[in-house]
Amino acid sequence: MNVLNTRATTSRPLEVLGIDEMQERIYRVLLAHRMATTEDIAKMLSLSPRKTQRLLDSIESKGLATHSPEQPRRYIAAPPELAVEALASQRRADIERACSTIPELKKEATSTANNQGNEQVVEIITSHAALGQIVTHLHQTVQSEVFGFQSGPSLNPDSHQQGQRPGVRIRSISDMAHLEAPGSMNSLRRVMQLGEEARVFPTLPVTMFVADRRIGLILNAKNPASGPTLLVRACPLLDALCAFFELIWERATPITFTQAGQLETGKPNAQLTEATELLLPLLAAGLNDKAIAHEAGISDTTLTRRISELMKCFDTRTRFQLGWRAALNAFPNDLTVSTTTAKPPSTAR
Repeated sequence: MNVLNTRATTSRPLEVLGIDEMQERIYRVLLAHRMATTEDIAKMLSLSPRKTQRLLDSIESKGLATHSPEQPRRYIAAPPELAVEALASQRRADIERACSTIPELKKEATSTANNQGNEQVVEIITSHAALGQIVTHLHQTVQSEVFGFQSGPSLNPDSHQQGQRPGVRIRSISDMAHLEAPGSMNSLRRVMQLGEEARVFPTLPVTMFVADRRIGLILNAKNPASGPTLLVRACPLLDALCAFFELIWERATPITFTQAGQLETGKPNAQLTEATELLLPLLAAGLNDKAIAHEAGISDTTLTRRISELMKCFDTRTRFQLGWRAALNAFPNDLTVSTTTAKPPSTAR
């Protein structure tokens, strides 16, 4: 879900091992040239000999390089499968040691909560940086499902890049305000290609994110990037939020995209033109005329004319009737009007 994914990706994977950009450049130069002196590297990278020597000493201390005993020293890059793996193993060991403190910290937190009489199941998050860390952690630790509402503008319209974790079901419901925001439709296409299930509902009261039904986040729908965020842990309130989502999910309109990247919500009518087929799902999604015209790539005048043609085709006088008739045409087996006359209830005597 893009509206809540604030994790920043790095283009330098070695950075997580404590290797800065200049150290990585030195290491790559050594890998490319197999052996080089301080002076050679300084010339290749346009650095001073003193700075180059400091960098060589630093990567040597990390196990990325060694030097010959003779003068001038000749530096040789350590094999990546040995050097990088050794640093990664050390980092994993550090992380495991840090994680080993979790039971102790949880015990202290539980003790504090017991002393206060009640566990804090709802917290107010006011820092955007703290919110980003929480969301990143939830994305990294989610086991089975993520779902939520997307209302209004996204925190980051281009934040769909991390993809979907295997075995994790992701569902999102967007409202009109979100879909009409610039870039939202393209962003939605990308995540649905990665496996996310998406539906649309006319209006949503909040922006919400729930991970594994154990932690939920509630943000300001009008501007999720500002204002406080509520963090809700497992409790009756979170159960109610989950039930509310499922209720809206059942009533929301499913969204799919064709191979050409066009939005659709059902099987198109074979009697309609290709341009008209594009309008039906957009109308069913509840988009306004401006958004529909933009998505269809037509002018407002052309849109008005084609909607009039649709209404004549389906013999309807209002857009509500048009939407209903279009749905009946697309899903004849699912949307049928019962013609059975209900029997009046018997009168008790």
